[in-house]
Amino acid sequence: MFRNLRVKRQPEKRAPEPAGLPVEYLARDAHSPISLRHINSLPETVRRRVYRALIPPALLTRFGIDPITGKAADGESHIRLKADSDSAAIHISAKKMLDAPDDFLCIELSDNAFNSIDLNLLLLNDPDGPRFGTDYDEEGHATLLGTARRNRAEEERGMQAGLAPAQVRASLGASAMVLQHVEAVLAALGHRTHFLEPLTYASAWVFERRGFAYVRGHKLMDDIHKEFQPGGRLHQALDGSTPFRQPHQWNSVRGRAWAIHDGILDGMGMRWDGVRMVKQIGRHAGAETFPGAVY
Repeated sequence: MFRNLRVKRQPEKRAPEPAGLPVEYLARDAHSPISLRHINSLPETVRRRVYRALIPPALLTRFGIDPITGKAADGESHIRLKADSDSAAIHISAKKMLDAPDDFLCIELSDNAFNSIDLNLLLLNDPDGPRFGTDYDEEGHATLLGTARRNRAEEERGMQAGLAPAQVRASLGASAMVLQHVEAVLAALGHRTHFLEPLTYASAWVFERRGFAYVRGHKLMDDIHKEFQPGGRLHQALDGSTPFRQPHQWNSVRGRAWAIHDGILDGMGMRWDGVRMVKQIGRHAGAETFPGAVY
């Protein structure tokens, strides 16, 4: 199990400067990483060929979307790709219906300072399930996934329906499949690692199961697990004072996540902040901060 991974600040191999991606470079070296900025500098049709591989075809056909054209029965493309030619990031999303309020899939990647890739966003929503308005408060202001404001009534409804913090719908249960496709694309571009910062305790646990290790935050996760054990400070703070701090919540990932979202760490002098994770392409780190966890 990796507790700390030291990232080289001067990678051994560097991609060519972002003035273009010469064919000579591709022909000469199949191992050096290619940045997203370089892919974005290529013609739009090439960009689409590369980035459509991020989405599992089975996930698209499940909702009647052609995995090559991105079109559905209405003849319209249901996949949106934002990969500007001067950008070092890409955003790709898909909707079941064009007028649907939510994407059922959204992936955002960007280059980082270490000649590697950050996974900034991964959303998987079941478009056929009920929706919970946790993304806006009672006055109609965006909650920014619960980081700026909260809609406690909708959060409680979502929690009772089995959702985790920051979710507006149940997940599709396809994160393993999507991450395999992300890794395949990154490997084809010559990358050996990718990084992310989990928004919630629940998402950190999910990414542990998907093979990620901690660059920062392993001790915090261990401390949280310790303090949620019977007799621990977080366990004692599950006093029923709010719907999100019920005594039984210590023994499940979602229960802990909702209590943390409700600010239970504040009283312990702890903060859900600065957690960063890394995945080596093709390897499972084996991190496990909640042994025998029930989701």
